[in-house]
Amino acid sequence: MATVIFDFDSVLIPCESLEVVLARSAGLTDEDFAAIEALTTAGMEGRISFAESLEQRLAIAQPNLGTLMAFAWRLAEKPTAGAAELIATLTAQGHEVWIVSGGFQEMLSEVGSSLGVAADRIHGVQARWSDDGAFEGLAPDSAFGRSKVEGLTALGAAYPRPAIGVGDGATDLALRTAGLVDAFVAYTEHARREPVAAGADAEARSMEALGLLLGELLA
Repeated sequence: MATVIFDFDSVLIPCESLEVVLARSAGLTDEDFAAIEALTTAGMEGRISFAESLEQRLAIAQPNLGTLMAFAWRLAEKPTAGAAELIATLTAQGHEVWIVSGGFQEMLSEVGSSLGVAADRIHGVQARWSDDGAFEGLAPDSAFGRSKVEGLTALGAAYPRPAIGVGDGATDLALRTAGLVDAFVAYTEHARREPVAAGADAEARSMEALGLLLGELLA
């Protein structure tokens, strides 16, 4: 038995979910949209920390839980082609499948469950919401709101080894550097970031290609 730890955005779904949700927040200007996109890119490329990128984007957009969940329901119907099938295959082979993301927990849980991932293996950013769904800030104990490395470490990295990470960003590659996964595959179907691809053990441009790579790595 082994573990495959998937990133969520631009891997299991074909977009950056947080960026889309933030961009749909009411009352934003063109300048706000541009700032959100720039902060997303800077965080994914590792030019600023994930926590810094997240905090600044949320401060601009002030997302609403209703908007977030409406988008999550649509995402659950249109994941990356082949993602559900690959997860089902890995699970049938006895491997654990995890989702670790800088996206909101509510969205991850909705889409992750539709892909067949166990609820206790889906981990993202915990937020506080008012009764009417207004964003009130990140939960102070949300380790994944600071980094994936800190989040997995806080969980005690309690998953079978070897563990293979799959993602498209610097925060995913950091799991390999920190020793929290034993190999890292850059997933580049939806977005390719050269520093991430260069630091990966392998690269996959589709779920079919990823399945073949994982078959080799987990043999």
